Amino acid sequence: MGWRAKGVKLEVLFTSLVLLLISCVTINIYFPAEEVRKTAEEIVGEVRGAPENNKTDEKHIKEPQSFRFLPGKSSLFVSIAYAQREVNVSNAAIRAIKERMKKRLPMLKPYFNSGNIGEGSDGYLHVRSFIGLDFKAKARLKKLVKAENDDRRALYREIARALKIDSSQIGRVASIFAQEWQKSAPSGWWIEIKPGKWIRK
Repeated sequence: MGWRAKGVKLEVLFTSLVLLLISCVTINIYFPAEEVRKTAEEIVGEVRGAPENNKTDEKHIKEPQSFRFLPGKSSLFVSIAYAQREVNVSNAAIRAIKERMKKRLPMLKPYFNSGNIGEGSDGYLHVRSFIGLDFKAKARLKKLVKAENDDRRALYREIARALKIDSSQIGRVASIFAQEWQKSAPSGWWIEIKPGKWIRK
């Protein structure tokens, strides 16, 4: 009877450990925040042209954090790692999206400058007001904002796919990009520091 009780206890303990491990795996969803941040920095800088004081050394941008301080790694190995990372965040879809965004930026700038639109805390453009716009200009603004946000949504999905990030984490990708879009915004543009709270930069 004693051995049977011990066996039951061991079985319960083993089952508990297995369940604990499964729960840890479930909770710990892979999200390479530093990789996403560097990717956002590169892409926003390319689309917008980052201010000089926000530019980061090219080597620092391309260097994966996982290899930065590891002793004993040859420069050749690290260079291969750089190249691999760059390929991971660049494909035909991402390049096409960036080109469309670059071409659209001059059309959006007057609306940024007038305060009609601003950079949201969620990684998307928001229409703040239609003050000073006639019917035709309102329609044009809505069309531009929709096109930009559609491209941003597609960009975040492509980056998540390239970096093997679970689709449930795309909101986190967008939030990191939001920081970079806002950082690149010139003085006078509106940014949303938290939902519903706007300030002029």
